[in-house]
Amino acid sequence: MTATRPIQHVAMFLLLAFVLASPAVAQSPPETGPLPPLPRWGDYDDAHVWRDAGWWWQNRPEWVRAHHPEWWGDFDDNRQWHPAWWWWQQRAQWAQLNHPEWCGVLYRGVWYPAQWWWEHFPEWFRHHHPECFGNYVGQAWYPDTWWWTLQPDWCRRNHPEWWGDWDDNHVWWPARWWWAEHPDWCRAHHPDWWGDFDERGEWYPAGWWWQFHPQWVRENHPDWWGDFDPQHNWRPDTWWQQHDPAWMKQHHPEWVGDYDDHHVWRDANWWRRNHPEQVRTAHPEWIVGKEEELTRQHVAEQEALQRQHQAQTSRLEQNAMEQTNRIQVQHEQQMQAIERQHAAEQEALERQHAAQLKAAAASEAELKRYQYQQHLEQLQALQRKQTQETQALERARYQQFQANQQRHYQQQQALARQHTAQLQSFERAHVEQVRNYRPQNAPHPNAGHAPAAPRGGPHR
Repeated sequence: MTATRPIQHVAMFLLLAFVLASPAVAQSPPETGPLPPLPRWGDYDDAHVWRDAGWWWQNRPEWVRAHHPEWWGDFDDNRQWHPAWWWWQQRAQWAQLNHPEWCGVLYRGVWYPAQWWWEHFPEWFRHHHPECFGNYVGQAWYPDTWWWTLQPDWCRRNHPEWWGDWDDNHVWWPARWWWAEHPDWCRAHHPDWWGDFDERGEWYPAGWWWQFHPQWVRENHPDWWGDFDPQHNWRPDTWWQQHDPAWMKQHHPEWVGDYDDHHVWRDANWWRRNHPEQVRTAHPEWIVGKEEELTRQHVAEQEALQRQHQAQTSRLEQNAMEQTNRIQVQHEQQMQAIERQHAAEQEALERQHAAQLKAAAASEAELKRYQYQQHLEQLQALQRKQTQETQALERARYQQFQANQQRHYQQQQALARQHTAQLQSFERAHVEQVRNYRPQNAPHPNAGHAPAAPRGGPHR
């Protein structure tokens, strides 16, 4: 936010911070009855032997991606696969930072995926977490990732609002993943994936914002055209145009648009962002008086980008602290184990020496002295070995700490470079939008005047 920005924008930002910080939904349903079990992910192999999801991810990862992309999880440093709830239990900050596509909520201290919620608390979850898209097949609920992977045509016909796309490896990712990992790409290619980052840096789609913060949307994103269906599911204008165009024309005549070359209907907001020249030629009325809206949109997106960066930075710090604590706990456990081992070794050596003394009780004094000297040498050798093992553990911990600090520093630098690149790309796109919105043959606002020196800079 620049130092010269009007006061109302500062007030808008403070209102946004208050709105986003206030609790929008209940944290969890009532904690009554026994806790339902976690999902049992897995399938039978060719020999009809049941294998859990970890086995499949370890041995047949491509098959899992093609048939069960809903088996969320990842591999640890030892290439051991763990499900998403394990990661949330052991390394929550890491899970948030690296897997924004895992949709789920904590309940009674345990993180459960969306599939579990739809099985045990469907009405509560539908109302409180509309951002977790999906549908049933028989009695089983599957997330949008599964549907787009196995039934893409059905998704296009019935749920165009389940935004997402395939990556270069033909793996489908939801919009929340794309916005978290590649926000520049989203702004350039899918500005129609409406949504914003909250104060924690988590991206939520427009339907979530319309359900829990409608006034904020009206003031900051009035171009998120859509409405609630009879089941109180928020649908964007593209869904209404596809499913009930007569209702849309009657109740929302301002939702104008046109079909692209692939006969996909796009609203005026999409056309203004992606093909402004065509809009100026075919629909000039779509850009008349939109300059102020463009400025407001730029402010909102700039603040969202800053919120995301601050949240990423905070999570990176927390993740580093989590890793440091994990190294320390692991070291303490190793030290306790080696201390127990050392005590057992010394006890065994003392028992051996006592047995030797008992056996040599009637022998000559010279033999006793020899056995005592031998025992002393064995004891000293054991102590040297134990000292070396303890020192090796300390060196290993120090090296782990160093590696963790180096990795954290590199991640900090990479995040800073990414944020700088995002800001530059964001500002270039805004300048291009302003140029496209300017009427043809209109003089530049600074024509004939020396440009003013920049003042201030983006800040919160």
